Formats: sequence, structure tokens, C-alpha cells
Amino acid sequence: ANLVLVARTKSELAKTAKAIQATGSSALILPADVAAATTAPKAVRMCRDAFGRVDILVSAAGIVGPIGPVEIEDPKDWARTLDVNLTATFLFMRAVLPIMKSRRRGKIITLSGGGAANSRPMYAAYAASKAAVVRLTETVAEEVKRFNIQVNAIAPGAVNTRMLDDMLE
Repeated sequence: ANLVLVARTKSELAKTAKAIQATGSSALILPADVAAATTAPKAVRMCRDAFGRVDILVSAAGIVGPIGPVEIEDPKDWARTLDVNLTATFLFMRAVLPIMKSRRRGKIITLSGGGAANSRPMYAAYAASKAAVVRLTETVAEEVKRFNIQVNAIAPGAVNTRMLDDMLE
């Protein structure tokens, strides 16, 4: 696969791109905030310009957000968690769907996380955002199935990322 990788940290993106390129695939990087309204359209343009099409979207960005009782959570931290975990997923879907619809095919994979399936005391923003990702995924799947676009959410369990480190700490 040829990939466009989007995340905040350029050095981590470069390391991942290098590993992908070592397998013979192409990987472009876009250091950016996934929740910014301009990021998804820019990533899609990069993909189309470099590879001629967009076949698959994997929406995997996520943050834990505030940890603690809901009554002490900072509303800005709550909103940022929803922006990264949910709004970014929406923005990327919105950017790829016109292309996928015109080609009458595509795949969208969202990561729902453990917060979607069970209550997560002390992780209200994370749990709410991931449950919303599942409902968004289900809704969009119904909207686009006639275009042969498959939209699925997966919950892979613990993934060795900085977010897992934060949760364990």
C-alpha cells in the first residue's frame, strides 16, 4: 500500500514512513493536527496528487483526554478530546467520501477503542468520544453502502502507543 500518514509529531511520522518504505511501499507524511479543519482536505490532496486515488481511510488518531471524575474535568480538555477522537474522524470521512462515491468503492476503518463498549469511569471524555465514533461509523456505513463503500469500526485492544503509556501511568 502507498500511504499518507498524518499525526502531530514529525519525527515519529518520519520513523514510521522509513519503516514502511523499507518494505517497498511509499509513505508520505503530513505533520498536522488531525482535528484542524484544513488537515483532512490537505491529506486527501496529497494522496491524490501522489498516488492518483484514495482507496482506504484508517482513522486511528486518539487521545485519552482528561482523567478523573467528570465534575472536575476542564471543559476545554473535554472538547479537545472530542475534537481529536470524533471530529477528526468526521472531517477525514467528509474529505474522502466524495472521491470514494465517484469511484463507487472504498473502505473506511475507524478505531473505536475500549471506551465504546464499556463504561470507563474516570475517562468520560474518551469513552463518550469513542462511543460516538461507533455510532458515526454505523450511520455513515448505511449512508454509503449503495456506493460499495464499506465502513467499519474496530476495537483492537491495547496498542503500544504514547496514549497507552499515559493511561498506565
